[in-house]
Amino acid sequence: MIEISQNNLIIKKLLTIVFLFLSLTMFSHGDLTARIEQKTKEISLAPENFELYFERGLLYQQHIEYYKALDDYNISKKLGNSSQALYYRISEVYYLTEDFTNALESISPCIELKTPDVKAKKLQARILFNLKDYKQSLDAYQEFITNVIDLKPEDVLEYCDIILAENSSNYNTALNIIESGLEQIGVNTLSLQLKKLDYLKASNQTEKALEQYNYFILEYKRKEFWYYKKAKYLATLNKTQEANICLKLATVTIEQLDVKFKNMKSIIKLKQQIKTLETSLNN
Repeated sequence: MIEISQNNLIIKKLLTIVFLFLSLTMFSHGDLTARIEQKTKEISLAPENFELYFERGLLYQQHIEYYKALDDYNISKKLGNSSQALYYRISEVYYLTEDFTNALESISPCIELKTPDVKAKKLQARILFNLKDYKQSLDAYQEFITNVIDLKPEDVLEYCDIILAENSSNYNTALNIIESGLEQIGVNTLSLQLKKLDYLKASNQTEKALEQYNYFILEYKRKEFWYYKKAKYLATLNKTQEANICLKLATVTIEQLDVKFKNMKSIIKLKQQIKTLETSLNN
């Protein structure tokens, strides 16, 4: 009876969370709808005000009504709006609707300024990437990376994607960008360290890849998983003895865990994976 009551409590909690999420989503869209209606009333009172059309277009864009947004942006433009923000939003809507040719044309006024907005250079780079003009995309993204103040891990990873799209074997340059990103953002930025490992393995820099596995083993609490991952990699290199040592270390680390962790599904699965790999290595 106690177990059933606990299960019912958990179900109720989950339903409450789902209800709150749906309520927030509906409120968000409902709020946008109300704001669009209010902006429409304002436009009816001042139909020549290009700023109002721009503002409603932005609301439509946030509401994922891209074609209505584009209509309002174009009306705003016809009424005399020539701001950089307008051209950026027009280009962004074309990009979101995968009309990359018009997106590229629309971003041009933002790029041709003496001091273009860095986010415009990023959008231009993305557009060029989708048009498969990787060389120009790379140049644009490099300018963005050089001038952006608040560099984010996803910016670094996107830049690396473009580098490798332009030259699929240019892992050294991509790795240099990763290292630069780690210096600027933080040495323990997980997404960058994981991508560094991927690139080292893909470029067959085996010793550095093994060092990267050691980094994860040293830095992260759940060492048992990283010992196993390192063992799998060593197995692909036919380094059976080293792989077996890593598997033994993984097993020892698991034995040192509290009972509650040992009984976790992920640990039980890991123990089976270790056993399977040991069998394949020693047969």
